[in-house]
Amino acid sequence: MRNRTWPVVLLGLSCLLVLIAWPGWVMLQRMQRLFVETARIQERLAVRQQAIQAVNERIHYSSIILRDYLLDSAPTAGSRYGREFVANHREVSRFLIDLRESLPTSGAGPLQRLEERLRLNYATAIPVFSWSQTEKALQATYFLRTQQRPRRDDLLAISREVAGLSAAAYARQAQALREEQQSFRAEMRTLIGLALAIGAVISIGAVWRIRHLEAARIDYEQQLRELSARVMRAQEDERRNLSRELHDEVGQMLTGLRMELGALDRFRADPQQFRTHHHEAKELTEQTMRMVRDLAVGLRPSLLDDLGLAPALHAQVRDFNRRWSGQVQLEIAGVTADLDEARRTCLYRLVQEALTNCARHAQARHVRVHLAAEESRLALTVEDDGVGFDVARRRGFGLIGMEERVRELGGRLTVDSSPGAGTRLRAEIPQSREVAVV
Repeated sequence: MRNRTWPVVLLGLSCLLVLIAWPGWVMLQRMQRLFVETARIQERLAVRQQAIQAVNERIHYSSIILRDYLLDSAPTAGSRYGREFVANHREVSRFLIDLRESLPTSGAGPLQRLEERLRLNYATAIPVFSWSQTEKALQATYFLRTQQRPRRDDLLAISREVAGLSAAAYARQAQALREEQQSFRAEMRTLIGLALAIGAVISIGAVWRIRHLEAARIDYEQQLRELSARVMRAQEDERRNLSRELHDEVGQMLTGLRMELGALDRFRADPQQFRTHHHEAKELTEQTMRMVRDLAVGLRPSLLDDLGLAPALHAQVRDFNRRWSGQVQLEIAGVTADLDEARRTCLYRLVQEALTNCARHAQARHVRVHLAAEESRLALTVEDDGVGFDVARRRGFGLIGMEERVRELGGRLTVDSSPGAGTRLRAEIPQSREVAVV
């Protein structure tokens, strides 16, 4: 698998994050603008309504000032009421300035007429505050009924017109805002749909890539297992051939040598010296034959093929106890004579590798080997009281080779160990000749 997966996954996740962040950022920006625009429109409406209400109140108040003045009989009341009237007019002018700044251009005409009528009302009302008592008595009722009241009603009518224009402007702005909100919702739907479509494409591509890599991994693992199985079978074939050659050819040659050396008794010249060399030659021959036999057993024990698994395991345990100081206890339950060659070889090599590990690494004093041949499976357990190891961190080639042997036959190998607590190895292999798919 030369193609790397993490750049593809990283690119896909980055695109998905961008697709999630992009609509969110756009939505936040548009919502912020809509909120600001809504607040601005409402604020302008509130300012206009407040200014119009204040203008109406001041118009009423100016009428009240004139009425109170004309009804007041005090000689010096004119100056006081006049100052109040002037101050009220200034307040009206100030509110009109605020209203002009917040009112749209469509309300400029009515607002201008309102300002002109207010100036006319002011110019007409100011001379009244200099009337004498006699003038007030003669003209007050006429002035209020024919001039002041119509002007007040006219000003209030223009003010209502300005208020209507303000409400209409607010309605137009609210409609524009609703249209913008609809446009925003349409854009958001488009962005979300685009994000979902691109996200779906990326997800489908990522899933396809992952499935492709998984299929490639399974294929590579299968090829590796087949290669490992072929290597193991080739090793066994080579060991079998070498064992046969050492046992048959070399053994026959050494046997002939022993016979030839035995025939030297008939040709001795110095009986004592000849017997000494003759005895040494026979001992050398015995040692050579024993060495060749041990080598042959190590490569491929003949007992495994001739007598079966149980005698081969017993011989292996006896040889181990003879060579090493540890004590190995072998227990075999069930019938193992009818096992096929692959299972006999696998179990023998598992015990051989396990005992070798106990001698080299575990420093074990006692080892227990238990083999149970059941109807559906073969269970091999090897336990020792050695130093143990961390299974998660240390897995040598020996354990890997053992796992491959067991997996080739459709079985499972488990190793339980911890530092200072010994090691327990258990292999379970199905009895059937068919290799299970794992």
